[in-house]
Amino acid sequence: DKNIALVSIDDSSLQKIGSWPIPRTYHAKLINKLSHFGAKVVAFDVMFPEKSLSCNQDDPDKILAQAIKDFESSNRKVFFSYTISYLKEEGLKEVPDSLYNYMMDSKIPSGAELGPKYISKHNFPIKEFTDAGVGLGHIAMRDDLDGIFRNYQMVANLDSFYLPSLGLAVYEAFIGNQTKLELNTDNTALLKFNNRQMEINSQGETKIRFVGGDQQFDDISYIDVINADPSDITMQKRIKDKIIFVGSTATGAHDLRPTPVDAKLPGVYIHMNINHMLINEFIYQPSAETIKYSLVLLFLGSLLLLITQSFGIALLDIGLLVTLLGGSFALDARYFMPQGYEIKLFYCWLCFVAVYSWNTFLNFQSTSKEKKQIRGAFSRYVAPTIVTEMLKDPDNIKLGGTKKNITCLFSDVRDFTSISEKLSADQLASALNYYMNAMTDLIFESKGTVDKYIGDAIVAIWGAPLEFNDHPQFAVDCAIKMTNKMHDVNRELKRLYNLEFKVGVGLNSGECSVGNMGSDRIFSYTALGDNMNLGARLEGLCKYYGTQIIISEFTLARLNATIKYRALDRVLVKGKNHPVAIFEVLHDQHPLSQSPDLLIKYSKAYQLFLSKNIEEAHMLFKDILQTIPDDKPTQRLSTLCEQFLSTGIPEIDHDVTKMTEK
Repeated sequence: DKNIALVSIDDSSLQKIGSWPIPRTYHAKLINKLSHFGAKVVAFDVMFPEKSLSCNQDDPDKILAQAIKDFESSNRKVFFSYTISYLKEEGLKEVPDSLYNYMMDSKIPSGAELGPKYISKHNFPIKEFTDAGVGLGHIAMRDDLDGIFRNYQMVANLDSFYLPSLGLAVYEAFIGNQTKLELNTDNTALLKFNNRQMEINSQGETKIRFVGGDQQFDDISYIDVINADPSDITMQKRIKDKIIFVGSTATGAHDLRPTPVDAKLPGVYIHMNINHMLINEFIYQPSAETIKYSLVLLFLGSLLLLITQSFGIALLDIGLLVTLLGGSFALDARYFMPQGYEIKLFYCWLCFVAVYSWNTFLNFQSTSKEKKQIRGAFSRYVAPTIVTEMLKDPDNIKLGGTKKNITCLFSDVRDFTSISEKLSADQLASALNYYMNAMTDLIFESKGTVDKYIGDAIVAIWGAPLEFNDHPQFAVDCAIKMTNKMHDVNRELKRLYNLEFKVGVGLNSGECSVGNMGSDRIFSYTALGDNMNLGARLEGLCKYYGTQIIISEFTLARLNATIKYRALDRVLVKGKNHPVAIFEVLHDQHPLSQSPDLLIKYSKAYQLFLSKNIEEAHMLFKDILQTIPDDKPTQRLSTLCEQFLSTGIPEIDHDVTKMTEK
């Protein structure tokens, strides 16, 4: 504000004057010069609580008092400051008579009052100056809990008299009108001026709306004013008709305050900021308005967050949170703060972060609950390792029918009906559970999913619900492990129940419909389709061909690791229009697996059979049976060779077996 300037007692002035405190004759010269240059109000942020020492010379106090009288003779005013105390024992016993002239125009409801203060007995101006008619204004500030000065003691309750601060008294003298103080029943107050009102708290303080320090106000060196030429036009422009504050800005001065705009702001600038507030009506908006807009911002931001988070898009959520934080800051900086609103940004931000965090926590908890439910449900028929992978990417789980390329495995215990007749119900359940546990563990270890148990049969699939390309290899490896494991299982069953299980396993690969099938009340995760039916037929063929593991040509074509196998036949199962080549996978204890030469001989014999070299094939099959007479696939092919040699070879499909039963 160009109506306010500072005459600073700076380092340069103190060096040239050469003493501290500054002799009062210098202050008298300053007032005379300010009077000459046309200052309207002069306010000293300097204490004059004691008399000056003088020896055989004119009394400096009288010289300063006369300068005050001369300045005020032309309807202008000089103000001195005094301090107030919050402790009664440090205050004067009664209010000095000179202060009665500055009692504020007050409206005080019955029983209402601001917190009492006391005039410090150590810093009140001496009688020579009060008698000279100098204006008086108190100076006092309390820092907040963090040590920052934000509030200004605008008025003080001094022995039930309400007296203005230096900043307020100077403003009243400058505009020529007295402000009015109205106390509220809650012991707060309103300071009314120029049709505006400033909120005063219960201690008589108001929050300072700072504009800054030396960069915002004209700063004139103390010694420059005293030494200025009376005809200096520039100095006159800087002083004429203005409020001139006189205060210390010297480096060694102790009047430095930490404020929101400067960590070491000379105290005199605080009074100047108060005058700027009053003259320009640059005050904070009423707290009720501030709270209203703060709540609107808080509510709208939180509601927007809640709506956005309902979509369940994490990146959108965090993006909106960052936008709300940055946007509210920009809105406050560009609109609310310039308009004098003290938006409670911290609480808005705290609420935004709390809403985001709470919803994120709830979503996390919900997701964790869903994952727990998924884990609980799928762990009943899916390997734990697969459940873990599924939970890493739940998008891989699509409940309902979905077309997927999988490998299915059907396993069945041979002659289970006759076995069950030999055991009690408890023994049968115990034996079957022991067998099922061993086989299920192997399925899980191989990333398989148990589709279902049908009595003594096990149905498992690979490639769903978690998709992976090499599922045929995992399924075949599992079938081999299951067959190998049967030796240990049968050893235990023999010991406990004097029985053994003979198992057949069929595998096929292809596209099936996979998902939760059933009714709204009861459903199960399963696979359906023609390829599942073929897998079931292959398991049924194990008994016919006398084998333990049969795989289709579709599974064999997708194996990426070397396994031992032999061709069995091309079979036309019931319900199929085209024959399917089937193969036996040889487990570790299989005779052909333990005799590579025999396996080579068998493969050669089968190729001769396919090419209709029946006589040579028959000789080789008979040769193999010399070593393993109980090998049923070789027996079947040898019998066919004998039949063809006797009746002739069919013109077509001599290598195809048509099944009339499932």
